[in-house]
Amino acid sequence: QRQAVVSTQSTGKEISAAVKELQGKRVIITVKPRLIIPDTNCFLDALNKIKKLVECDRYKVAIPLMVLDEIKGLCRSEAKAEQAGIALDVCEKLISTKSVSLLTSKGNLMATGEFKEARTGDKACNDDMILAGVRSISDHTGSQVLEDDAVHYTRTAVFLTSDSNLRVKAHTHHLAVMTVGEFVKRARL
Repeated sequence: QRQAVVSTQSTGKEISAAVKELQGKRVIITVKPRLIIPDTNCFLDALNKIKKLVECDRYKVAIPLMVLDEIKGLCRSEAKAEQAGIALDVCEKLISTKSVSLLTSKGNLMATGEFKEARTGDKACNDDMILAGVRSISDHTGSQVLEDDAVHYTRTAVFLTSDSNLRVKAHTHHLAVMTVGEFVKRARL
């Protein structure tokens, strides 16, 4: 039985060789949730469920900085201003009480909001920046093992979103992703 492990410390050649070896293999994802990462729509459409997740103390919750920026931007929109204002107030309270962490697009966790997400010159869209942070922290906290005809991923970070396009992107990167409702139901909260 042959095993290959790819870690974040692998060199470029090791990663290229591993990617070639992974093509055409079955993918098995095991989810052991410890870190929950909600998307913007979770705060607008399921704020009470997000508060439940934070209050239950079984999981650490990390809000991507770009999600905070999107909520702040929605506070200026006519259609979502009231809903976004409520969500922003809740986020700021959770951050000030250190009930949640903040997640950068590089996958770093921070305790305070004294930081503005730095945009790179590649003009990545907001969703791509959010997904980059989720990918990075998922790769750092999870594992990937190649055994025979399958690639086994263990994911401890779960990305919550109801955005179907973003869910498809997340699935292509073998991330743990589901809606808030699905997660709350599975967690029996």
